[in-house]
Amino acid sequence: MCGGKLTQPKVDGYISWLRRNDYFGMAGYIYDDKSNELLNELFALLEQIAPVSENGSRSLWLRAERGPIEDFGNAADEIADGNYDSEAEFVEAWESWFPEEVKWYQFQAVEDKPEGFRAVSLGHSPVIVQDKRREPARWPLEISEFVQWLIDGVRECIEMLKAGTYNSFIREHLPPQHRTGTILRKDYWNIRPEERASFFKNISPADVAEFIEKASSQAAEQEPYSSRLSSMTANDFFRFCAMGYAENKYDGCDKTPKEQYYLHADGRDDGLQDIEGNSPEAFHAWLHDRQRLGGHPWEVCRGGNSTHVSLQVVEDDRGYFLYLAGDAWNRTIETVKFYLALTRAHVPVYLVEAQALADRLAEKEKIGIVPEGVIPAYCGNWFPNEHIIDYMNLPDEDRDKFLPFCTWLEEQPVALQEAEGSSFE
Repeated sequence: MCGGKLTQPKVDGYISWLRRNDYFGMAGYIYDDKSNELLNELFALLEQIAPVSENGSRSLWLRAERGPIEDFGNAADEIADGNYDSEAEFVEAWESWFPEEVKWYQFQAVEDKPEGFRAVSLGHSPVIVQDKRREPARWPLEISEFVQWLIDGVRECIEMLKAGTYNSFIREHLPPQHRTGTILRKDYWNIRPEERASFFKNISPADVAEFIEKASSQAAEQEPYSSRLSSMTANDFFRFCAMGYAENKYDGCDKTPKEQYYLHADGRDDGLQDIEGNSPEAFHAWLHDRQRLGGHPWEVCRGGNSTHVSLQVVEDDRGYFLYLAGDAWNRTIETVKFYLALTRAHVPVYLVEAQALADRLAEKEKIGIVPEGVIPAYCGNWFPNEHIIDYMNLPDEDRDKFLPFCTWLEEQPVALQEAEGSSFE
């Protein structure tokens, strides 16, 4: 699995270069004749391996040696170019970038012959895409050296599969930073108590206890919720937002509720500011206006796609209630305080992921650990049998302290299947 002549600096160089390409833009990337020939050989070889998913993808672990420092660069040239001040600094950088004698890379490949599509990812980054449905790019890429390294690595994996040693080798030797698993929030915070202190610094133990009790007793679905508001206005909504802002001690609490909303919310309000503030009829018409497009009126604490707090007004056949969401770990306390402010005022509110957030504050939550190279967000599909909403990569620093508390998922075994031949002409 250390196939080929490429060492880590060269493999990583190819990944860095190739993943910058816009593989799903208007044009399809093309490769020179030698690279194409080797890609055909690679995908023919892969047909000996059984797919690991419904879309036919194959997955293997390849490895590369660190190699000599000369593969990282020429110290004299780098110093002359001003990149380093001394040879010692150059060596330190090499050892920092490539600390392991052998580095592991997850290789994944998929082919759709009828559609003329093939793709390869390495280290969770797309590196090769052939798509004959699109106009070809103007200039071919020359990657024969890189593809040959992939072929050599895949061939070595196939030999191990034939010998019956591949899967046991992976189970025993795959480094922890490439594994998938979980760690209990309490154990994580015991290792990094400063993060626990930071998380709870703006909330009292009494508020924590109150939230855990209320959130844990909330119905799992919103429908059974008995309480509703018979009417709703824009000013009511602004007032409910202001309750949360005040509980969180946001700036501007001396302003009107409407002014506070426009100070802290996303601002793309779909025209909410223009309707009559005290009119239930105006709010009802606005809420059900299907011509409204593209706004974020419910993003009451602005942030990123997964790091904002939203407070949505929902109406059903029994009336109105609020739908509160904000489960990003760094917005948790703000969401909790919004929830406490509203429930204390007896405003009907349904909290998304209430039990998961209660577990978080009780330090019972499981954090999902995803492999190095995977962005730790939207990773629920990595944990099909558990409900996990927060994710992390195993830290580089003090990694050994975490390992005794990690529960690892089994690596998906790889199997051989009969080869059927391949062509991509």
